[in-house]
Amino acid sequence: MVVQPSVALSEVVVALDTAVARVPLVPDDTVRIRSVSMFDADDLAAQADGGADQLTDAVLLVGIDGGTVTDWLTRLADPGRIGHRPVVIFTKTDAADLVDAASAVGISVVVVDSRARWDRVLMTVQAVLDRNDGLDRGRDDAGASALAHAVDVDLVGLVGLIAHGTGGLVSIEDATSARVLAYSPSKGEADDLRVQTILGRAGPPAYLELLREWGVFAAIRRGMEVVDVPEHPEQAMRRRLVVGVHSRSGRHLGSIWVQEGERPLADDASDVLRGAAAIAARILTREMQAPSTEGQLVQRLFGAHGGIDSSTAGAYLRWPIDEPVAVVGIAAVGGDERHRDEVMAAVGGSLRLHASAFVASALTTVLDGRAYLLFPATGSAAIIRWTRGLVTRFDDDPVLGGAMLHAAVVMPLAGLHDVPAGRAEVDRVLSATASGADAARVTTLAESRTAVLLGEILDVLAARDDLADPRLTILVDYDGEHDGGLVASVAAYLEAHGNVRDAARAMGVHANTLRYRIDRAQHLSGLRFDDAGDRLLTEIGLAVWRRRSVGYR
Repeated sequence: MVVQPSVALSEVVVALDTAVARVPLVPDDTVRIRSVSMFDADDLAAQADGGADQLTDAVLLVGIDGGTVTDWLTRLADPGRIGHRPVVIFTKTDAADLVDAASAVGISVVVVDSRARWDRVLMTVQAVLDRNDGLDRGRDDAGASALAHAVDVDLVGLVGLIAHGTGGLVSIEDATSARVLAYSPSKGEADDLRVQTILGRAGPPAYLELLREWGVFAAIRRGMEVVDVPEHPEQAMRRRLVVGVHSRSGRHLGSIWVQEGERPLADDASDVLRGAAAIAARILTREMQAPSTEGQLVQRLFGAHGGIDSSTAGAYLRWPIDEPVAVVGIAAVGGDERHRDEVMAAVGGSLRLHASAFVASALTTVLDGRAYLLFPATGSAAIIRWTRGLVTRFDDDPVLGGAMLHAAVVMPLAGLHDVPAGRAEVDRVLSATASGADAARVTTLAESRTAVLLGEILDVLAARDDLADPRLTILVDYDGEHDGGLVASVAAYLEAHGNVRDAARAMGVHANTLRYRIDRAQHLSGLRFDDAGDRLLTEIGLAVWRRRSVGYR
C-alpha cells in the first residue's frame, strides 16, 4: 500500500475541532502519526493477549470502559511490548487514572466529546492523513480574488480561503445535509448548530424546523442564491450565510454554510460564497468522476476498464499476488432505484474508512452501483461477523434515501488473479437474493446456492418467449379481464402441496371457494394439477411470470 505521510498530532486535534472535549496530555509537534484504526473491546482483548500485530499510531477506543483501558495501558508498560504501543489514544472516558497510565507509557490522550460519532472522528483523522502535504495553505490573498486562484485546492483548502474571505466559520455539507465534508476551525465561537453538525449529530430540532419554515433548505437545493439567515437569540443561534452547490447540469451536490463569529461577516461575503460554490462544484464533480490512480487500478483489479494482470496490481499495491483473499460485495436495496449509483458513491468513502479500520490493507471501490471490498482471507467467521455489523451500521442513514445495505461474501480466493471472478460471484448472489423480502443481510454463495441457481435458470427462461406456457397465459389474461384470482389461487394451492385447507387459509378464503377456482383454472387452461409434470411446469411458469412482473434485473 501507499505509505501514509506523517502529520503532527496537534494538527489532528485542530482538525477535530469541537469533537475534542479535552487534551489532558498536550502533544507537541514532535508527536506525529501515520495511521489510525478503531478498536472495540474484543480488539483490545486480542491485542492485550498478544494476538494482534503492531498497533497503528492512533487508536480510537470505541465503547470501552475506562477501567479496561487503564488495565490495558498498564500492561503496555512491559518493556517487551514497546512495539505494541500506539502514539495516541482517543477515548470518551476522561478519568485521572487512565491519563496517568497513558502518561506512564508515553502515550498521548485525546478525550473526545461524548456526543461525537466515532465514524465521523475516524473520517476526520483519516482525511488529515490523506491530505496532500503540498497543499498551499497561504491566506495572503483576500476574498473572491483569493478564490480565483483556488481551482486546484481540495475542500479543506477551500474552507480556509472562504473563512479568510468572509471572516466567518465555514462548513461544507453534502447534498443530504447529513455529512460535513470539510470545515474551518471554530476558535471557540461555534453555536450549537455548528457544534452538533461537526459532531455528526442533528442540530436543535426547533431551529432546524425554523430553517425549513424560512425556506432555507429549499433555496439551497434550488440554486446558487446566497441566503442570509438572521440570528435567533432564543435558540442561541448566530447569523449565517448559506449557498447551494450545484453541478453544471443542475444536480445538487451540497451546500456551504458560514456562521458569523464574534465579528460581523465581511461586506462582500455573499460574493465570496458565490465564487466558492462554483469552485466547490468543480471539486465535488472531479472527486465523483475522476478516481485517483490507485482508485482506477483497484477498479481494474476488480475487472473493470479491461482489467489488469495480478502481478502489476500486486506490485503497485504492495499486495502478495498469491495470498488468499476475500471479496465482499455491497448493494443498496430499496429506496429510489434511479439514485442507486449516487447513493453508493456517497457511502463509498465511509465504507472505505470502516474497511481500513478493520484491516489496514483493505481495498475498496464502487462500480455500477455496488461497492466491493478486498481483504486478506484470514478468519472467515471474523469477516462475516464484521460485514454484518457494517451493513447494519448504515440503517436509517439519510444518505441511503430509505434503502438498506445487503452484502455477499466469497472466500477464500487463491489470490489477486481471482478477484474479478470473486466480484462476479458476489454479483450473482446479490442479484439473486438481495431483493427478497426475507433476504439475509449478509450471505455467501454456499448459503444461497438454491436461490442463485434458480434465479439464473429463471432469467434464461424469462428471456425466451417461446418457452412460455400458453396455458398459464390463459389464466393471466382471464384474471386481467375478470379479476378472478385464478393465478393467485393456483400458486397458493401448489405452494401448499395440494392441501386445499392450508392454501385457502393462506389466501383468506373459504376452502370451497378455492376448490372452485382450482377447477375453473384447470377447465380454462387444460392443465391438470394431479399430474406431476403439469404441477412442476406451472410452478416454474409462475416463478418466471413473477420475475417479469416485478422487474428483476
